[in-house]
Amino acid sequence: MSSILPSWPWRSNQYHDISRHLGDPENLEEKMEQRPHKWQARWKEMFFDVYLGFFFNVFTSRSKFLILGFIVGISLGYTMPTGVSYDQMHSISLNKPISPEQSGTKWGKDLYFYPPLDEERYPAVPSYNILSETSDILASARNMTSQSPVTPLFVPFTRNFVMLRQTILSYIAAGWPRDQIYIIDNSGTMDANYNGLLSVTNPFYLNYKLFRGRYGVNIVRTPTLLNFAQLQNYMLATAINQNWTHFYWTHQDVVVLSDELSTPYHSLYERVLTSLVSLIPTMNSKSTLQGGSRWSIVWYDFDWLTLVNVGVASGPKNGVGSWDTFVPYYATDCDYYERLRLSGYPILERKVGDIFDLSKPVPNAESAFFGKARNNTEEDSGRLCGSSQYTELKNKLKLMMKEKGASGRNTWQDAQKGGKGEPWTYDPSGFQTAWWDMAAAGSSNGKTLGGIWGGKETPRDEINSGMRELYMEEEKELRELEPLENLELGGKLGATGRSGAAGRSGATRRASFRCL
Repeated sequence: MSSILPSWPWRSNQYHDISRHLGDPENLEEKMEQRPHKWQARWKEMFFDVYLGFFFNVFTSRSKFLILGFIVGISLGYTMPTGVSYDQMHSISLNKPISPEQSGTKWGKDLYFYPPLDEERYPAVPSYNILSETSDILASARNMTSQSPVTPLFVPFTRNFVMLRQTILSYIAAGWPRDQIYIIDNSGTMDANYNGLLSVTNPFYLNYKLFRGRYGVNIVRTPTLLNFAQLQNYMLATAINQNWTHFYWTHQDVVVLSDELSTPYHSLYERVLTSLVSLIPTMNSKSTLQGGSRWSIVWYDFDWLTLVNVGVASGPKNGVGSWDTFVPYYATDCDYYERLRLSGYPILERKVGDIFDLSKPVPNAESAFFGKARNNTEEDSGRLCGSSQYTELKNKLKLMMKEKGASGRNTWQDAQKGGKGEPWTYDPSGFQTAWWDMAAAGSSNGKTLGGIWGGKETPRDEINSGMRELYMEEEKELRELEPLENLELGGKLGATGRSGAAGRSGATRRASFRCL
């Protein structure tokens, strides 16, 4: 009788629910340990048989026994051990990342965050690029900034796993700490990459195990596909949620090299720290805010590697705000960077090493950046600083970057054509066509940015001057309405943003300090 009865009283069969989540054969033994114990299952069977028999007997006799039996049965049913709690049942879902408690990270309870796996790290970082924990510059950086990690680096990814891989390898080889690198999985394929459901030929394929295990970096997954402006806002939002004052981001189609011929030698990462230490005093200090010398971002070879001052965007009074998502791709950077300048926040430029913008993968990337001993542990690295291998690689990268500038720009994005019929996957050709349509609509020659800054056919080389002219017109108009001393950054100028600009032209409202 008990074999056909549902769980009692009115509970879902938790044991059955667990069996639906077991899935992975590798974890089967561990998860099966969470089944109800055998004695508990037998006790439940005995209870059903005895109680239902008793219930039938008293039902045919006196009502007071019926009531008593019903009360006792209900009490036993609710207090009977089942072996698995609700929380346990839901904690074994294969689709959940490792929890922050299990990983030891301080990131917080973020279901889209995947920390490094507990595995041996390869390839070996050249010993001369490993910064000592007792380094003075590292100690200074830690003392001067309140955030951890000190140098979080975002690497947004959408397509072409091979290009991303060489970018990550180059940063690790140049000394950037693995656990401070965060790949942003913006493939738009939900949890398909995490669960290993996409093939290598799929342009949206990303190998979570390789990056989190062998390479030891973090992965952050976006909830859905984001455009470039949205990605920038996503990085800002993440930094704000983590209470970071700054972060770095880089492109997935660049590689970096330390200048190994410089004397005295300092790795690219050590130079990044030195640059950060010199910039912190003018980041968010009170004197900087009052004196107008607060910087917004720092370019290391244009925006191929960028340091972002989070407070410039998020400040409650003078913040520039977010990137304009109605200008999704090309020229959205022109829009945002000019708003920074017009708001009085300069963009600085620094040099920390060599950065190369590529359209093709480097052959044998692990060997190219780490040497022949790529499978050695960190302690066994045998590559020499300034070797002939370094010189050959640098010359090759120069040539590859020159080829990209001539005819190869953006060709890497459409290089892979596989993945047909795989979960959450766009048709590669259709994706590329739609991408260009979106980019064109928002660019300087399209309707969106052109309409914002003074005409839909505005040439790109006139955008910057047009921004300044429109800004000056806005400022003049406001000064005529109100005395100069009453105008403050984020006050009247800030209030003329999108939300309070009804009846004003797109060009005029975009010239305000805070447009979003």
